[in-house]
Amino acid sequence: MDKADSGSIEIAGQQIETMSRNQLNVFRNSKIGFVFQFHHLLSAFTAIENVMMPMKIRGIPEKQLKARAQELLAKVGLDKHANRYPTQLSGGQQQRIALARALAISPQVLLLDEPLSALDAKVRTQLRDEIRRIQLELGTTTLFVTHDQEEALSISDRIVVMNEGKADQVGTPFQIYNFPATEFVANFVGSLNTAVAEVT
Repeated sequence: MDKADSGSIEIAGQQIETMSRNQLNVFRNSKIGFVFQFHHLLSAFTAIENVMMPMKIRGIPEKQLKARAQELLAKVGLDKHANRYPTQLSGGQQQRIALARALAISPQVLLLDEPLSALDAKVRTQLRDEIRRIQLELGTTTLFVTHDQEEALSISDRIVVMNEGKADQVGTPFQIYNFPATEFVANFVGSLNTAVAEVT
C-alpha cells in the first residue's frame, strides 16, 4: 500500500493513512464509490443486477435493493434498460450503469478516474452533464480525474492542476483559467498568450 510523503486524507472525520489494510478495505467498501475509465461491468449480469451487486454484498434485503437499483437506473436515465446485459448497451450506457453501481452504497466520496475518456465526443459531453446534474442533486463529494481541460473547467467547483505529482495551482475554474499561477498552468488550461519578461 502506498504511503503519503506528507499531509493527510480525511473522510467522514476518519484519517485514512492511520488505518490498517483491513480497516481501509472495510472503510473503502462502505464509504467510497468508484467509477473507472472502463466500466468493469459483470457481463453475465443484467444492468439492474450489476447495480444491485454492491448492495447484495452488504446484506441489504432483496426488496430494498431492487427498489434502490431501479431508482438509481432512473436517475441515470436507464430504467427502461434494467434487464439488458452490458453487451446490449452502448459505451455511454455502460458507463451510466457503472455510475449507478458506484452510487448504490450511498458513498460519502465518489472517485471518478477518467470515466469519459473511452467515449466519443458527443457522448462524453452528454454524460459529463449527467454526472454534474447527479452530483449536484445528491450532494456527494466527488473527485473527478481528467486530462481534458474543457471537461475540468465545465464540471468542477474547484480544480487542482497537477504537474509531476505536485499541485501547481488550486482554485475555481475562473481563477485557474484567468489567473494561472505558473507557466505550466497557463499552457495547460487554455490558449493564453505568454511573453518572456525580465523584472528589474
